[in-house]
Amino acid sequence: MATAIPTPISQKITLYPAEDRFSGPRPAVLVLPGGGFRELPPHEGEGYARWLSGLGIHAFVLSYRLLPDRFPAPLEDARAALAHIRDGDHGLDIGRVGVIGSSAGGQLAGLLMTGQVLSIEEGVADPPRPDFAILAYALADLDLLPPPVVENLLGDLLPIKDELSPAKHVDASVCPTFVWATAQDPPGLPNALEWTRALAAAAVPVELHVYPAGSHGIGLADGVEYGGEPHKFIAREPHTASWTTACAAWLRLEGVLAD
Repeated sequence: MATAIPTPISQKITLYPAEDRFSGPRPAVLVLPGGGFRELPPHEGEGYARWLSGLGIHAFVLSYRLLPDRFPAPLEDARAALAHIRDGDHGLDIGRVGVIGSSAGGQLAGLLMTGQVLSIEEGVADPPRPDFAILAYALADLDLLPPPVVENLLGDLLPIKDELSPAKHVDASVCPTFVWATAQDPPGLPNALEWTRALAAAAVPVELHVYPAGSHGIGLADGVEYGGEPHKFIAREPHTASWTTACAAWLRLEGVLAD
């Protein structure tokens, strides 16, 4: 059962605790839906959260600030949410804390992973970072997007484009990462490959899966609708949907899940 957590007005977190059959300290994941900073698709929020809950993971879905708010607003929200999971008054026994991000939410996840502090920020030091990450067709480098898209997304922040490209800031301190995309996803595939290249070059443990079918934004790829109405990217691709099985195996390999 989802529970609303009181938060500052800049953010909204919805908690999906691990299913009742799991006991003791459990891992937790901050869920960052995609949507190009214009929307937060429920299938990449609630959908992921229900899957994680069934694995025995506490899932915290964040409604971060969207356009017309620009950076650092969504990054501030993501940092605050990550800190809340570790230190907040939610009453859960939390173990390791990870992040899952899709598309634009994957950009946010990447900025958390790298501990990136933007030159337009003041008074930020030692931001919270996740212990593991799951990146679904996640934005790695803004240079891999068409220039008009980048200009529309960043506006007057275009001069700090490289700062907002998380794969440019990967080093050996970044957490182990699971990356996936599909071969039919023009923005997702090159970004997934760039994530994998950057992480491997820094000797960060990384696992990459590329599936043959499915468009950008497909989420769990199980065709299930959330939020009361269908989303344009919802589709059922059974083979692509097996990414969740592969990811659960990876979580066990990394010691995040013991059962």
